[in-house]
Amino acid sequence: CSSDLLYNLDVLQDTKVPCAALISYEDVYVERTFSEETARLLGDNCQVWVTNEFQHSGLRDCPAKVFTTLLAMSKGESGVPS
Repeated sequence: CSSDLLYNLDVLQDTKVPCAALISYEDVYVERTFSEETARLLGDNCQVWVTNEFQHSGLRDCPAKVFTTLLAMSKGESGVPS
């Protein structure tokens, strides 16, 4: 089944697809270390924005800022926000 590929670590490892992720430093639902491990698995094409500015609901709370920042990061148009 093709849906199995989503969880296949060999497929996810060192992805060729540019991507970006926001990791909330003190997320109440997801351990930061789990998110960081996933980003490392994805490899150098995964840009990571670790912040306390947003919590788990960051995309819902401030969609324009979060989405445009992550999109720009994934395209290589901007670095990680400070």
